[in-house]
Amino acid sequence: MSNAWSIYCCLIKNNLIKQMRSYSFLIVVLLTLFLGYACVPSPSSGYQVFYIGGVRGIYNSAWLGGMVTMMSTLLLWLFAFFMLRSQVSEDQRLKVGQIIASTPVSNFRYIFSKSISNYVVLLVIELMLFLAFMGMQLIRGEDYYIHIADYLQPFAFIVMPSLLVLAALTVLFDVMPGLKGVVGNIIFFTLWVCCSIVSIATPNSLLDVFGLDSIRSDMVREAVIKYAFLSASEEGGSFGYYPVEGTSPTFVWHGVEWSSSLLIYRLAWVGIAVLLILVSSLIFNRFRTKENAKRSHIPVIYEPKKGVATKLDHSHEYRLSPVKKEQRVRMIRLVRAEICIMLKDCSIWWYLLVLGSMAASLLIPLENIQSWLPVLALWPIAIWSQMGTREKYYFTREILMSSCSPLKRFFAVWVSGILITLLVFLGAIVHFILDGQWVHLTAWLVSVLFVPALAIALGTLSGTRKMFEVVYILWWYMGAVNNLPNLNFLGAATSQALLYGILTCLLLIVALVGQQIKAGVLGGSPAKGNKSKHYDKGGVS
Repeated sequence: MSNAWSIYCCLIKNNLIKQMRSYSFLIVVLLTLFLGYACVPSPSSGYQVFYIGGVRGIYNSAWLGGMVTMMSTLLLWLFAFFMLRSQVSEDQRLKVGQIIASTPVSNFRYIFSKSISNYVVLLVIELMLFLAFMGMQLIRGEDYYIHIADYLQPFAFIVMPSLLVLAALTVLFDVMPGLKGVVGNIIFFTLWVCCSIVSIATPNSLLDVFGLDSIRSDMVREAVIKYAFLSASEEGGSFGYYPVEGTSPTFVWHGVEWSSSLLIYRLAWVGIAVLLILVSSLIFNRFRTKENAKRSHIPVIYEPKKGVATKLDHSHEYRLSPVKKEQRVRMIRLVRAEICIMLKDCSIWWYLLVLGSMAASLLIPLENIQSWLPVLALWPIAIWSQMGTREKYYFTREILMSSCSPLKRFFAVWVSGILITLLVFLGAIVHFILDGQWVHLTAWLVSVLFVPALAIALGTLSGTRKMFEVVYILWWYMGAVNNLPNLNFLGAATSQALLYGILTCLLLIVALVGQQIKAGVLGGSPAKGNKSKHYDKGGVS
C-alpha cells in the first residue's frame, strides 16, 4: 500500500514540476494575476465586472471570496483545459508510453494519477488566484480584516469539486477516440458555453457544475433587500464589462449559508468526476496503435544456425539514383508540397463536407448567408492550427533549415494556408461575386488573409496548436457569432476590413521575426552557445 502511494506521489510531483516549468503554466498564472486585479476595480475606475443593477458589495472577505470562486471556476475551466488536456498524448509522443505499457502499472492507476496530477496543478493555480484576491482586499482598503473561513468555504465546497470534474475531463478527452484533436476542442468549448448558460440562467444547483447559482443568487437577494428598486431590474447578476458613472452604491454581504442539500449536490459532482476517471481507464488503449498491432502479428523469422554458410542473393539490390542539385528552390513546388502535407490527414468525409459547404454557400439566400458564414469558418481550423508548429512537433527543424531558405518556407506555409482557405470559402466568394456584393467580398478576402496570418504567428511564437485553437475559437465566438464591435473578422464594414488588413501585416511581421530568430538569422546562431541538439524540447499539439 505504501509503495502504491509513493508511486502516486512521484507521478504527481513530476507532473507538477513539469507543468510549472512550461510557458503555458506561466501564461495562465499571469492571466490569473491580471484577473485578480481587473475583477476588483476601484470605486473610481468606472466599470463593474459583476453587475447587479449598478450596486456592488463592499470588498470584504465574503464578497471577494464569492467573486473569486465564481470568476475562477468560470474562466479557469476554459484556459486550464487546453493547458492540461494533452498529458497522455505527450507520453505517447515522447515514446514514454511504450515504457509505461510494459510495466505492471494498471490502466486505472495510470489514468487516476494523471487526473490527480492535473487536479493538483489546477489547485495550485486556484490558490494563487485566491491569494491575489486577498491582496486586492488589502489594497482596496474597504475592509482590512481577512476572514480565512470566508475564502476557504467556497474554495472547499465549490471550487474543489468543480476542478475535479475538469481534471477528469482533461484525461477523458485525451483518451477518447475522436476527441484528441480540434473536434474535441470545439466540443469542449460548446460544453463550456452550455454549462455557463445553465449556471447563470437556470436556478438549479444540481445542474450547476460551476457552483455559480448558490453564490450569485444569494448576492442578488441581499442587494434587493438593501435596494428595493432592483426587484424590477432584469440584471439579476451578470458577468462582463459594465461601464458605470460615478460611485456605485454598496451593501454588506456576509456570505452564503451552506446547507446540507447544497453540500450533497457538490458531493454528487465528486462522484461524477470519479465515474469519468473510471470510464477513461476503461477506454484507455494503453498506447496501442494500429502500427503496433500489425507488428505484434508478424511471424518469427528464424535465423540460420551458426556455422552454416549462407548464400547472398544480389538479385534484389536497390540502386539509388544520383541526386540532382538545383540552384534554387521552386516556390510553386514548395507550396504544392506544403498543401499535400496539410491535407494528408483529412479523410474523405472532410472533402465531402467541404463540397457540401460550397453548395450550401451558393444556394443559401443572401439575407441568410451571414448566419452561415461563422459555421463555414470552422471547417479549416485543424489545417490552420498546423501552420508554424509541425517543425517543433515532429523534431524536423534542423532538417528543414538545411533544405531551403527559412524565408521561402515561411511564405510557402502562409500561401498554402491562403489557398486552402480559398478552397473552403470558394462557394461564399462566388456567391458574393454573382450578387455584386463587393463590400462583403472585400471583407471576406481580408479574412482569408487574416486567419492564416494569425495561425502562423501564434504557431511560430508558441510552437503548439492549442494556442491558435483557443484564441481563434474565442475570437470566432465573440466576433463572428455574437458580432461584438471590432471583433467580427467576417464583418462587412470597410473600416473593419482595413483594420484587419493592417493587423494581418503586423501578424506577418511578428511571425517572420520570430521565425528568423528561431532559425538563427536574427540574434545570432542558436548553435553557438550549445552544439548539442535538445530533441526533448518538442511541442505539444
